[in-house]
Amino acid sequence: MELHPPFLTGRLVRLRAPEPADDALNELFNDHGVRSGLGMPFPQPIESFHEWIESARKKDDHINLAIERLEEPGAIGMCDLMRIEAPTRTAELGIWVARPWWRGGFGTDAVRTICRFGFDHVNLHRITLYVNADNAQAIRAYEKAGFKDEGRLREATFVHGGRVDQLVMGLLAGDLRDEP
Repeated sequence: MELHPPFLTGRLVRLRAPEPADDALNELFNDHGVRSGLGMPFPQPIESFHEWIESARKKDDHINLAIERLEEPGAIGMCDLMRIEAPTRTAELGIWVARPWWRGGFGTDAVRTICRFGFDHVNLHRITLYVNADNAQAIRAYEKAGFKDEGRLREATFVHGGRVDQLVMGLLAGDLRDEP
């Protein structure tokens, strides 16, 4: 069963399956600010990027999509629905946007778009995410989409040379907010 749609469109972004031309994403991902938000302490070689994309593509419980701006082709980040569980109708969200496009609303729109797809087409009831407690910008973006803070994992990750708490956030199908 192919879970990757040709593309999904939000207000600012289009989500689509990764393509070979998206290799430039690896350099954008290797930015320390991007990686540290995801708990990735070291840059990854392009081979690791290719392996990750291929691995995600082969999993039935994983939808991995590139994010691009509507007005200009070219990927600016990636988002995923991972660990999709049909019996419980749950999944985990992952997302990153490259630094040049921070604060432009692209991440919030990508979150809304992939969550809408998850609820409407994958039949999810709940989407969970984990975010570093010191990442106020990401937390605001998730809250704008309707995610609620559901708990704190104390000192759960190591970034910026020290231990950082992670927040667990959840979104139920009826909580998704589509307004800007």
